[in-house]
Amino acid sequence: MASDTPYSARVRVTELLERGKAQTTLLEVYRNGSQIVPTSATYSILKPDNQYIVQNGSTTILVDGTIQYSHTPAQLHSTLVLGEGYVQEYNVTISGEVFTFRRMAAVVLKRLYPVISDADLEEVYTDLASLRPSSITSYQTYIDSAWYTILRRLRTVGAGYEYLVTSPEAFAEAHRHLSLYLIFRDFHSSLGQSNGRYLDLAQEHYKLYQDEFHVINFVYDEDHSGKPEDSNKRKAAQPTIYLNRPGPYMYRRRYGTR
Repeated sequence: MASDTPYSARVRVTELLERGKAQTTLLEVYRNGSQIVPTSATYSILKPDNQYIVQNGSTTILVDGTIQYSHTPAQLHSTLVLGEGYVQEYNVTISGEVFTFRRMAAVVLKRLYPVISDADLEEVYTDLASLRPSSITSYQTYIDSAWYTILRRLRTVGAGYEYLVTSPEAFAEAHRHLSLYLIFRDFHSSLGQSNGRYLDLAQEHYKLYQDEFHVINFVYDEDHSGKPEDSNKRKAAQPTIYLNRPGPYMYRRRYGTR
């Protein structure tokens, strides 16, 4: 009888695979607050037409249990269709049983990388380095968490795909404020205060993050060419929502009617 244990695969965002490059994909599996060390695992990836690029490929299990598969440039060759619809499958053996974990993937020309670091946070609060707990050497965990949150939100609101954005600096302020919100919220929680300076700072930066996200606009590569369609034409991260029917001029522009 198969186990119904709900193991958790850490899947935070769509996996982006750059076409024509060697690169590694990773998966971590957790249960009861601990990372699981599987007995074995295989890796597959399917194209949008359900044809395999890799089928049951051998993986490496790292010491901490992380499952690793290394793609070759030949597997991610230059004729692969760019965009969404690829699916990764990990068949993971845990305590004698096989569990299948899936993650959506996209084949892209370039990834979108964040543009802030600890230095950008310390520009706002010069004492931030001295406030950092001794158990960590940087605020990178908060910065990464904020970045993944922004990427998920970008997709959720229908603003577009992150790998088609050609102006990453457009996200800098929203990313900085969300990182500071996560830091100060954690400070507030770990100190056990019901109110106080860190709670106020967390709330302030969350509001600033919301304000900044709503005014983000970026240069976008509509046709996967690697270049923006028009560097003077920008796309909003927060699309306009119309609560009534758009006027006839907008209808003509969108649908090409006359």
